[in-house]
Amino acid sequence: QKQKNKIMVSEEEKKKADELKLEGNALYKKREFEAALAKYDEAIGLNPGEVTYRNNKLAVYMEMGDHQAVEREGFAAIEAGREHRADFELLAKIFVRMAKSAIKSGDITKGIEFYRSAQVEHFTKDTERAIKNLELEQRKKKAEAYINPEEGLKAKERGNSFFREGKFPDAIREYEDACKREPTNPAYHNNLAAALTKIGDFAGAKRNCDKALELDPNYVKAWAKTADLHILSKEYHKALDAYKRGLSIDANNAACKQGITKTLQMINAGSAGTNEKEQEERARHAMADPEIQAILQDPIVRNVLSQFTTDPKGAQAALQDPDMRMKIEKLVASGVLQLK
Repeated sequence: QKQKNKIMVSEEEKKKADELKLEGNALYKKREFEAALAKYDEAIGLNPGEVTYRNNKLAVYMEMGDHQAVEREGFAAIEAGREHRADFELLAKIFVRMAKSAIKSGDITKGIEFYRSAQVEHFTKDTERAIKNLELEQRKKKAEAYINPEEGLKAKERGNSFFREGKFPDAIREYEDACKREPTNPAYHNNLAAALTKIGDFAGAKRNCDKALELDPNYVKAWAKTADLHILSKEYHKALDAYKRGLSIDANNAACKQGITKTLQMINAGSAGTNEKEQEERARHAMADPEIQAILQDPIVRNVLSQFTTDPKGAQAALQDPDMRMKIEKLVASGVLQLK
């Protein structure tokens, strides 16, 4: 069986190789790259097991912009390093340099691949962070390349057809594609919210309503859809707020007008038509709302609530103040307060 002869390097040869490396470093700083490479090659000839010299060559090739040479010499350095049992951390540094060179050449995929190889040799948080940032950049570029408003409109129209046919999963797929094709169009997110509502994904629907309003805070349809979702959660106080926000933008919007009427009817019907257990559950849910908590912690509000029992006339007088009236109405709408 054939075996490789282990190369014995004398201390004198190691010392001379290190001197050649320093000469190479000096030439590198002067940007005399060919001369620097020659010095590093001389050092490698004297001490082939010292991978640092090979890694220095990669730095030269990177500075020269010869990324193919970085990759070629990098793999040669890794092979030599493994043959001579080089430190894993040093092998990782070679892969990192290869990754940076690949990225500089525009090949992000190969850069990620080399970074991952570096992690196998020696794990570092910096390299892991670099991988995650590159993956994020890759996804971003892929999403940007997919943008096409014309195709987005076609996807939206297909989604509308499926929605009318009651094929909601198909409609969701098309609306999601429309959102990817034109991410800044709030209508597509609102359409997606409507389809998600049909399959009971209220959280997903709310996220898309929020996105639509983030894109266009004056998009009334999204305020109406947000209010509809609050009704489904029996958060009537939030529904009223959303409908009113829509009307503040378009005072004649029929959906918001009808929504307020419907919500008030549901509040009144809820007070009269639900049993004590259901009322307690609704109130408990509302108590988790930070806005309701803030109202209840207001000492003036607490005093008015007390007056409903001890001084009804005083409570009615307090309700003449618009701000106080709004807070009390919100407590009633949320189910926290029951007024007989």
